[in-house]
Parts: sequence; C-alpha cells; structure tokens
Amino acid sequence: MRIREIELNLEDMSLVERLEPNKVKIIVLDGRAGKAKMCEAVHHGLTIIETAKGKTARIKFEESELFN
Repeated sequence: MRIREIELNLEDMSLVERLEPNKVKIIVLDGRAGKAKMCEAVHHGLTIIETAKGKTARIKFEESELFN
C-alpha cells in the first residue's frame, strides 16, 4: 500500500519523520480525525489530495513517463 499511517505523539500531537535521499514525501495532517498519513510522491506526474466536507477523502496518484 502506498499510504501509511504515521504514529503521533498524543501528548502534544507531534510526529517525527526522517528525510530520505532522492525521495519526496507527502504528509497529510488530519486534525479532524486526529491522524497523520504519509506517502511518497510519484516520480513524474501528480499526487492529488482530495477533501470532502472539510475532511480528507482520498489521495490520487497520476503517473507518467518523460518523453525525450
């Protein structure tokens, strides 16, 4: 699965996530649900975070290849 839940420190609602060389990570902080989720952005394309009624609904990935 591309999206994984990140553990939160419930005392102060903080989190710790490390940088990884050559990767772009997207972290979604959902204060309504009290959850944090992370995914890696696609190499070429779009990573879209959709909301509905003020809540996180889904994350879409649209990938493509560069044509040189």
